[in-house]
Amino acid sequence: MRINILNKSADRVCAGIVVAACACLLFSDTFFTWYMNTTQNHPFMAGFGKFALLGTLGESLAQRLLTGRYLPPGFRPLARALLWGLLGVCISAAFIIFSAGAPCMLAALGLDWAPRALTGPLGIRKVITAFAISLTMNTMFAPVLMVAHKIGDMRIAMVADGPRYPGEGFNVGARLAEIDWNRMWDLVLYRSLLFFWVPAHTVTFLLPPAFRVLFAAVLGAVLGLILAWAAAREKKPAPPEVLL
Repeated sequence: MRINILNKSADRVCAGIVVAACACLLFSDTFFTWYMNTTQNHPFMAGFGKFALLGTLGESLAQRLLTGRYLPPGFRPLARALLWGLLGVCISAAFIIFSAGAPCMLAALGLDWAPRALTGPLGIRKVITAFAISLTMNTMFAPVLMVAHKIGDMRIAMVADGPRYPGEGFNVGARLAEIDWNRMWDLVLYRSLLFFWVPAHTVTFLLPPAFRVLFAAVLGAVLGLILAWAAAREKKPAPPEVLL
């Protein structure tokens, strides 16, 4: 099924909201100051909000491409926003941990300039440091986060479908056994991490700290749209767990 974008009033409203938000961030001193203060003084709350908004928006736009509807039955936007927000808190913490720890690792290997590289001008040292941060984060932290995202999506789907029997709980071990690990490895833990997220987050860590989590959230939404477009052409579901 071919979906024509911007042929509905909802599409125009959605596009208008995105354009207005970008304009406020770029051209409104008041909004920009509020954004910077919130990001610097409340990083985890800001991370929750950025991912709750942009992650859910990305999934909603992907559903628009795949099904023609922003909120198809069972989508549960509030539950998805909560899941994305919690993931955003974890990602915000990981950015702090790995942006400090990876440069120290490089220093232990004899590259004593690494802990100061991100605050310096753009150059080969800064790129090497950003790459090291991205590589360590995406090999040590991201796989666990992506599996957690998958489990969260399965929980949302179970609640949307209703319990299979009264009083059914959520057995994480049983849900792990249901995952197609061949596909998870090939598409999510190998291809998306190595060929998308490692280079993408290298760019992320070249940005000022206040914009790193925001850029990561935007990347997730954009990747979701790309996957949805590809899935629509192949008539296959787009896996949400690669969006991190």
